[in-house]
Amino acid sequence: MNRLPCSALPAAPFFFLTFSLSFFLSLLLPLPEAVAVHRCERQGRITYTDQQCADGERETAALPRAAPAPAEREPAAGNPSRLQRENAEVARLQALREQRERQERQIRDLAARGAAARERKCRSLELQLKWREEDLREAPLDKAGKARTRLRRTAEKYGAECR
Repeated sequence: MNRLPCSALPAAPFFFLTFSLSFFLSLLLPLPEAVAVHRCERQGRITYTDQQCADGERETAALPRAAPAPAEREPAAGNPSRLQRENAEVARLQALREQRERQERQIRDLAARGAAARERKCRSLELQLKWREEDLREAPLDKAGKARTRLRRTAEKYGAECR
């Protein structure tokens, strides 16, 4: 198998690949927030900074800062309509929270009432089961079959509802 030296390979595909990768990566990277840049000159030396030039320095150019974000342009203290909107939103959220708490309390109360009713029913079925056992023990031979059937049915009902 013959191998070509690297210099013999065409450079265009590699250039295109690196260019396209760098282009797409630059699209994915976030851009830094624009800041004001001040060009200061002092004793013939030029420096660039994001702050005002110090005393003794001459500002030769200042590049403008980008437009501030909407939140920066509209402070809450200086704009009563925004403050009113925020207060209304807080009140709305508070009302929703209180409503949700009331609903949760109602659900807990219903669940507690349901559990108490189930407990009462289970105690009643347990008492009936005890009585059916007594009836079977005291039943005469000709009625023992019927008493056994009642006991079995009561035990099944107790098992279905209380276990």
